[in-house]
Amino acid sequence: MGSEDFESWGYARVSSDEQAQDTDALLKQMQRLRDAGVGKIFFDIDKRTKHDRKGLLNLIKAVQELPVNHNIKFLTFTRLDRVAASQVIFYQLISELQKKNIKPVALDDPFDLDSVGGELTVDIRLDVAKHEVKMLGLRIRKERELRRKAKKSNFYAPFGYKIEEDKYVFNHDPCICLIDNQQELSVVEVAQFILKIFYQVGSCTRTAKKLNELFGISSKCSQKYVGKSGNYLIDEDDKLTQKTLNKKVDNKSNAGLRYPYSGLRWTTTGIRDWLTNPVLAGGTPYDTLKENGTKKSFDDIKVFWNTHDDRTLITFQQHQQIKDIIRSNRKNAWASHGDGDPQKLNIFQGLICCAKCNAKFVKVATYQSKKDRRLKSYYQCTYYLKTGMCQHKKAITNFDLEEQIIECLVQEAERLSVLGEQTNNSVTESKELLELRSQLQTLESIPGNNPAIETAKEELRLQIAELLDTGEQNNQAQLINRERIISAFSSRDFWQSIQNPVDKKRLLRECIICAVVDEGKVVDVKLRI
Repeated sequence: MGSEDFESWGYARVSSDEQAQDTDALLKQMQRLRDAGVGKIFFDIDKRTKHDRKGLLNLIKAVQELPVNHNIKFLTFTRLDRVAASQVIFYQLISELQKKNIKPVALDDPFDLDSVGGELTVDIRLDVAKHEVKMLGLRIRKERELRRKAKKSNFYAPFGYKIEEDKYVFNHDPCICLIDNQQELSVVEVAQFILKIFYQVGSCTRTAKKLNELFGISSKCSQKYVGKSGNYLIDEDDKLTQKTLNKKVDNKSNAGLRYPYSGLRWTTTGIRDWLTNPVLAGGTPYDTLKENGTKKSFDDIKVFWNTHDDRTLITFQQHQQIKDIIRSNRKNAWASHGDGDPQKLNIFQGLICCAKCNAKFVKVATYQSKKDRRLKSYYQCTYYLKTGMCQHKKAITNFDLEEQIIECLVQEAERLSVLGEQTNNSVTESKELLELRSQLQTLESIPGNNPAIETAKEELRLQIAELLDTGEQNNQAQLINRERIISAFSSRDFWQSIQNPVDKKRLLRECIICAVVDEGKVVDVKLRI
């Protein structure tokens, strides 16, 4: 095989910040790789400290699947830090490359792993890069601390705003042009429109659906975003354009209130996070992350209020009202469904586990049968969907899940009857009840006959009696519920007769911890007894 028959693969990565500042940053990097003779390019838009970058994982998987007589000679990237998320994942990639005799090449900072000295140099550079990331994180935290003390704006502004001289100001940049009537809306006008829609429909899910319908993204399409997973791969014949990139990425990772790179597309989570952002009501949030780096609930973040009272989209009272609406929707079984159809309730949510990797299964698609109008949903392993590393590729339908789980529970009906017997005849005393008893005991230990103390003791006794009465009522209701469970799983006909999906979901959660699925079959059901 001549040298002209060899091919070169490539890998490109930019951080989300780089892409936000320059929407062509990734395309420019890819063009450099194309100029260097690279055909197929794997890519990511993510920070280098993240280990589960989809493009990089797809690259490792593609190298593993190469045949022995492949014609790939080089893997090219611009700099070492573009591919090195950590020493572990970097050397995992290098190991797979070495097995297939593929040489890694960095255009801007060449390195050599064929010698001990070269390998040592790479190790040092990776350690230095790791130290730089830590120092950068420290500088950012210090900067945020100083900004917080000075009550300045955050680094990024929510949709509808932008930062000017460390202050939140309305963003009047053009955002949408409605061609039919030649009406152009600015960013802040679109933000005001979102608030109007939310107050009309009353939930984040319905707001997202309404906006996507109004601005050209059909609800049918938006509902399938969860089921799609981008391959983060530019082939030899693909043109390097933003349109091509948008087709190659996972729509989930670019959904929400983001622009201009991913266009206008709204999700329920994006709408909720935006609506509860204190900036809209004149506050500046801080301390928004937990120790593990995840976002805190909007009830837990801290806020400096009245930092920009003259530039608010809503009042403080409206801000509180919106949070109350969202809290109440959490308890509403239908608030999470845009059309209020109870048949679309996911009764198996969080109950299905993968036998191979123990990850949860997630619903990836739902179709309506033309024959009987029943909704058929497909569930797959989340670890397989996110990384492709799990070997459990087969999906299972809600019909198969229901049939196999109920078959198991019918066989275990006798064991499940123990659930009814396990209901406590005595009320389990709550923390509140124990605290009231402790207060009463303390007051009763005080000598003398003080009228104020006697009144306080009587009030405590009344509170304790009310809690005990409530507990007995809950206990009785639980017993009735247990009896219904036993009836439900003693007969398949009884289960089929339950029409309300909420009841089915509640009954399943009362009885099972999870159902384990292997190759499209339920192999084990872990009961709560």
